Amino acid sequence: MESLEPAVTWSNKRLQESMQSRRRIKYKENPGSTPTCLHCAGRNILSQYPPRPRLTRIDIKYRSPSSSSASYTSTLMGSPLSSMTETRTQATTDSKYALTQTCLPEKMEETLHLQDLELMMHWCTTTYKSLARDPPSERIWQTIVPNLSLRYPALRHGLLALSALHLASSSAGPSRRWRYLDTARSHRTHALNGLRQDSQDLTDPECNATFALCCIMLVFAFGYCILEIENDEPDEDQPGPLDEFFEVFQLTRWLLSIQMRLIDRISVTELGPLIAPDDSRPTMPDMSRLVTLSLRRQNSMESERDPAHPKDLYDSAIEHLSNSLEQLMKGGEPRVFAFCWSFRVPEPFLDLMTSHQPFALVVLAHYAVILHHLRDMWWMGDWGTRILREIGDLLEPEWRELISWPIDATGCFIPA
Repeated sequence: MESLEPAVTWSNKRLQESMQSRRRIKYKENPGSTPTCLHCAGRNILSQYPPRPRLTRIDIKYRSPSSSSASYTSTLMGSPLSSMTETRTQATTDSKYALTQTCLPEKMEETLHLQDLELMMHWCTTTYKSLARDPPSERIWQTIVPNLSLRYPALRHGLLALSALHLASSSAGPSRRWRYLDTARSHRTHALNGLRQDSQDLTDPECNATFALCCIMLVFAFGYCILEIENDEPDEDQPGPLDEFFEVFQLTRWLLSIQMRLIDRISVTELGPLIAPDDSRPTMPDMSRLVTLSLRRQNSMESERDPAHPKDLYDSAIEHLSNSLEQLMKGGEPRVFAFCWSFRVPEPFLDLMTSHQPFALVVLAHYAVILHHLRDMWWMGDWGTRILREIGDLLEPEWRELISWPIDATGCFIPA
């Protein structure tokens, strides 16, 4: 009887052996060519079963990217958000590797996944609008910055991180939402590992990439925390919106300090329209002078009552707040100046806010009005009213009277 088994030719058998056991087939590598087995090399044909590729350097250093929801460690130039993320995630970044990175290295090896393609597509079609304020800036964020990210992996990770966070914020199912959120955390870690404070000896493309990445990470910080607040289960040990804002506030100062060292060079590059003044919006009644005058008067009264009151410190914070409020009342685009106050206020003023000094919270309540005007941005949401509501709960009745204008301007309801 004729056998029913198919005939196995020598070449088919050889291919099966090449697939099943690498020990039976020896491979050789030629510079600039794909590795191939000796059998195929001798016949000048392409091997169908090349050896399994090694792990890339990033895979070795970071292990599993999906599980490396790492924190901003102190090795990242003393990143001020390390305390927040250490309580949320487990750090897996090699600190020695992070310290030896140059600013936005071009030769960072990585593996491209289908999900990364999905995230980049979402950026180029939707997420880029999160940072654009007008048609010129839309073109920059939609085309120029993605093209720039092809050269700088840190910037590319920043784009993917914000895109994943955007998808997480709009996902209906909890499993899908947290999958995108975990991906966003992983890309955020890689992005910050490539961002260095040292901006000396940078080329124009490196300056552009660094500036764009700072913008993206600033937006990411606000969007990440508001998403965490919305989805976390109630927990007595979890920090409130005000404490989380203080940590984002510190990160904002850090990122803006990097941008300010680059701003003169950015103004003459293709990213220049991002920092150009915007005078096209209509104006509104200017209440900023009356508001700041009231704050200055209260500051003088506090100084008379308490000689230890840091009047000069408060005057500086109020002056910078006045500049931001004036731009808001004139119809300026809040995304241009909303975060300038956090960079310009003196560092000791942050200590007054974190220690919940009443008058410092009053000044912060007025700044919340500026954040409230960004409420239509998915990454900002109701940050302004959340902050204002908690300040209202912390202040005594005599201090709460001083935040009547922020309450009226935002429509925030604070129970008596």
